[in-house]
Amino acid sequence: MKKILYLHGLESQQGGEKVDFLSSRGSVYAPEMDYEDPKLFNKLNKIMVEFNPDLIIGSSMGGYTAEILGGLFTKPTILFNPALHSRTIQPNYYGIKVKRILPSIVVLGSEDPIIDPTITKRMLEDYDTIVDIEGMGHRIPLEVFVDTYNKYVE
Repeated sequence: MKKILYLHGLESQQGGEKVDFLSSRGSVYAPEMDYEDPKLFNKLNKIMVEFNPDLIIGSSMGGYTAEILGGLFTKPTILFNPALHSRTIQPNYYGIKVKRILPSIVVLGSEDPIIDPTITKRMLEDYDTIVDIEGMGHRIPLEVFVDTYNKYVE
């Protein structure tokens, strides 16, 4: 059974239909993310060691966080509109920057008004898979989430 760590975005809530879907595919850990908690990174390190996920999925600020954790722990990731730039807050991740070792799947909404997809594409030009979803904004519809998982994970 696949172990999946799911990290929600800055103004999103823990749980929901995406976590319900992932729970049908494996064992899911979807913690409540307080990105302003100065101890968040320590808590996430503990989760990574104890839960030891096979895959990390994150959306927006959760995508930024998933990218860091995936690089540090050499885990594959799926990043939905990752907040690699234009963040309204800066979580305390001790200035850690990583260079990817494993491929990431990055899904970008072409109409995202919060995280400009053109900047993200320039930052990630060496990534294996960047998927543009025409007309999608910052929020990820369940159908796009499920289709991405089924195409790249299943």
